[in-house]
Amino acid sequence: MMSRLPLLLALAGSAVLFLAIAFVYVLVFGVIFFGGIEFTGGSMDAAAPQASIPSRI
Repeated sequence: MMSRLPLLLALAGSAVLFLAIAFVYVLVFGVIFFGGIEFTGGSMDAAAPQASIPSRI
């Protein structure tokens, strides 16, 4: 059993790494397709002048 321990640890570590990467991909694709973060135009909208903020002339 002791000779199988490094193999089991390597398999468990690679499985955890794979699941972590897959979880990040699911989060990114979920945000892209179901809204949340605007990847195009978000910074331009935030920089646009607001009509409700009075400006001094």
